[in-house]
Amino acid sequence: MSVRRIDGFRLTGRPWWARLAPERSLADLARKPWMEGFVTMSLALALGVVAIALTPGFGAAGDWGLVFREVAEKGFLAVGLTLVMVGGGIDLSIGSTAGVAAMTSLVMFRVYEWPVVLIFVVALAIGALLGAVNGILISRLNTRAFITTLITLLAYRAVVQWTQARYAIDLVQVRSDPLWSFLGKGTILGTRTSVWLFLTVLAVSWVFLTRSRWGWWLTATGADRRSARRNGIPVTRVQFLSYVAMGVLAATTGLILAARQGSTSDQVAAGYEIVALTAVVMGGVSLQGGRGSVIRATVGTIIVAIVARVFVIHNVDTAWTPFTLAIVLLVFALLDLKWGKYRSSFVEKLSLSPARIDVGPLVDPTRPDTVWALNEELARAEPIGLGLIDGGEDCILDADGNLYCGDRRGWVWRFEGPDHTHGEIFARTGGLPLGHAWDHEGNLIVATSSVGLSRIDPDGNVEAFANRTRRNWLSLYDDTAVRFADDLDVAPDGSIYFSDFSTRTTASAWHLEVIEFRPNGRLMRWDPTTDTVETIVSNYVFPNGVCVSHDGMSILVASTGLFRVDRIYIAGPRQGDMEPVLENLPGFPDNINRASDGNYWLAFAGARTPMFDLLLRHPAFRRRMLKELPFDEWGIPQLNAACVVKFSEAGEILKVLWDREGKHHPLVTSMREFDGHLYLGGLHNNRIGRLPLDPADIGEIDPIAIPTRRPHRSSIERRPVEVGR
Repeated sequence: MSVRRIDGFRLTGRPWWARLAPERSLADLARKPWMEGFVTMSLALALGVVAIALTPGFGAAGDWGLVFREVAEKGFLAVGLTLVMVGGGIDLSIGSTAGVAAMTSLVMFRVYEWPVVLIFVVALAIGALLGAVNGILISRLNTRAFITTLITLLAYRAVVQWTQARYAIDLVQVRSDPLWSFLGKGTILGTRTSVWLFLTVLAVSWVFLTRSRWGWWLTATGADRRSARRNGIPVTRVQFLSYVAMGVLAATTGLILAARQGSTSDQVAAGYEIVALTAVVMGGVSLQGGRGSVIRATVGTIIVAIVARVFVIHNVDTAWTPFTLAIVLLVFALLDLKWGKYRSSFVEKLSLSPARIDVGPLVDPTRPDTVWALNEELARAEPIGLGLIDGGEDCILDADGNLYCGDRRGWVWRFEGPDHTHGEIFARTGGLPLGHAWDHEGNLIVATSSVGLSRIDPDGNVEAFANRTRRNWLSLYDDTAVRFADDLDVAPDGSIYFSDFSTRTTASAWHLEVIEFRPNGRLMRWDPTTDTVETIVSNYVFPNGVCVSHDGMSILVASTGLFRVDRIYIAGPRQGDMEPVLENLPGFPDNINRASDGNYWLAFAGARTPMFDLLLRHPAFRRRMLKELPFDEWGIPQLNAACVVKFSEAGEILKVLWDREGKHHPLVTSMREFDGHLYLGGLHNNRIGRLPLDPADIGEIDPIAIPTRRPHRSSIERRPVEVGR
């Protein structure tokens, strides 16, 4: 059975545009992994556009063909350098490595007339060998990558010069071969062979970097070498292989240069290292390691090739090209450093966007002539598990009178009835256990923050479930995980309705939700027939307590952030409708549970104050408070006000119980009626309270049993949602 989704934002009484939070949306964008290189990539694209715009007729004389030829040849270096830099290294010897491969290939082809296929194999092997030298020195002997590759740059260039001098006369002779020509100047479907080869290497490299274990290991090594090693990643081998891959790709560039140009100059591929380094930095590959993309590096290579072609068209002296690339590299390196350093703080400052909430007049509980008058009723509750429990937010009892409650350490306690003097750890949930309920099979279902729902069988075995849902395609952030399951109840058909306090924060950051007051929460339903989770009410402000009604036709949900309790119909002719039951409450409603006389119990997690009501109407002030004041100086609600309310189906407040001094139960977040007593839970209390009830409050209904679905009583007052309240 599916229930029509309801938009909870309308309960705020604000216009639709009030839900927009541009600053927070910008922060959500900045969190995206692809935003790591956003600043540099954007400026690089802008540089390319400006260069083309300042060159009238660009592309008319085959300019794009020349650009992509350069990209194909130097793109191998950019891809290889990306792999090395993602792993936390750098390689300045790539131009010299390509030069060694180019010169030795020409010697093998022209002087010794080896078969072309064998030349390819030997040239790539030479590149792998030269890369392995760098890899051994850097990864195994722990030498500095910059200095090491600077030295090998000079050494490998010396090899090129020696080879050129040794075979200068023999290299003059010309030899033709169709396979050799096909590599250097051939085409496939009108596109150069080198371009197709580069696209193939690019695709394979992208898969390896983003979809393979080696790529994940390489990224982890570059991000934090020590942490990667502690997590069992073979850091030395991973980094060594990145330099070997770099050598092979540099040799590929050398092969293509030899086949296309046939140049016997000892300066072949000289300066290619600065071109490749500029390209990858423009593409957003971090100089600090741990992040980068071969796709973005390729885009950077295209921009560099465009700029170089523009210089040729404008007849700029070739000496200015390396100078310009050096300036561009410096600027983009600084941008990368600053963006990487301040990105997290930028996100943190914009991620919270307090909303305006208009609340009604505040009830004064100090007046003795109202139902809200202060009293000491809750102070009479005797403690259970005093000193053992650390934050039993909710509790529940079984048919034998055994008491179960959560603990902030992730435990679920079991106290044997009827006196509850002996307590033991019943289960360990791995999260923060909050709401409790029994299912049809007698399992204890616990709403566990950061886990989802936990199913605990009678032997204490724990199974996590209902922790994922379908993603809202309109959401900039990932809302598939159930981050903050808060309270729950089981419907007659076995469905479990539960509140997800926030799709953006976890239990440790609950105070941020209290300050922001945005519709970040949702009411969800787990379907036992399909084992799937669907959203019933989206854009809910701080949904908390959940309780199936006595007739099983609706559920009651406490909106802590809107100071109200709402009814959502889950069966019958009004299925999918939503209406208020309680509005403008004087506190922050928390858990709701059924009472034995056909009414309901409601706990308050805190009390409203005139000061906090004023702050709710001034989001700009709260935003400034978040940025400039430490947490212990924030203006937050009064959280040490213990209060439990009994109300009817029609929303009439019948009784209010207080612990006025807060000495025994300073914070009551839940209550559970059983056998003539009310059991009190509190998220920050070190006990569960047991309060004897007035006989007038005790009825014949079992308040813990799952209700049987029956027609809704017509005598219940049905009020429409009052927008603006």
